[in-house]
Amino acid sequence: MAEPSGQLKMIAPSLPPLERPYLDASVFMAHIKEEQTACRGTTRLDITTNLFKGAQDGKYKLHTSFLTLAEVRRLKPSNKELTPDELVKARGLFQRFLEHRWIEPIEVDRKIAEKAQQLGADYSMSPTDAIHLASAILAPCNVLLVWDKGKFSDLFKDDPIEGVHVLEPYWEGIIPMAIPS
Repeated sequence: MAEPSGQLKMIAPSLPPLERPYLDASVFMAHIKEEQTACRGTTRLDITTNLFKGAQDGKYKLHTSFLTLAEVRRLKPSNKELTPDELVKARGLFQRFLEHRWIEPIEVDRKIAEKAQQLGADYSMSPTDAIHLASAILAPCNVLLVWDKGKFSDLFKDDPIEGVHVLEPYWEGIIPMAIPS
């Protein structure tokens, strides 16, 4: 598809459009830690930066639970805590998000807690993963973006759960095409 700039916009056909994305804490952690980990032909930092910019530009609203604020303090794979400066940065990031209309914070209320309890029982999920999924389902979001997929990977490989695709974060911008060798 040609963009007004004349460049081609490439979207992988297997990825749903970013209509109502929900971001798990791992996505915010990647942005705060400025992760240069390679992902989808770019870096995690580039993907998160573009996700936030797309929301700021009005292409979609980002959704996340207030649970995310409590979770954004530790890197799961390494069990490494945020430094005091990084923790201040994390709090500031959420404060900034709450001041803008491009992020929709989701309160964990009774309806979400009951849905999370059901999901946790049905799929043997951790309470925090179940709360994120319940929040995304009830928002309703079409994708839940998460890097530390853990139990999500085992349960929801390519199939959406109640309309929510659980996927590694991506951005629908211009993606360079690989030239076959």
